[in-house]
Amino acid sequence: MKITISETAKTSLKEIVDFLKANWTVKEIQVLETDIRKFRQTITEDIVKHQCLERFPDIKYTLIGKKQIKLMYEIKADQVLIKYFGTAGRILQN
Repeated sequence: MKITISETAKTSLKEIVDFLKANWTVKEIQVLETDIRKFRQTITEDIVKHQCLERFPDIKYTLIGKKQIKLMYEIKADQVLIKYFGTAGRILQN
């Protein structure tokens, strides 16, 4: 299964990483990186089913980085589109 990252997701991930570099330890950032790799594995192997957003039922999410960051994605045919990375207080952007 192909995994693609939207421009919005790239931008939101960069903002989060910049914030984390200023406020988290190297070990905590490594946890985030590990969680992203684990997400790729669970999606590729179809191991876990994630929750959907109530307002957007086609968009699923999982919590990563010590459960402080939401990774939101959509599955279309044989492709996973990562749409957004954000904290609990941020709103999904298209």
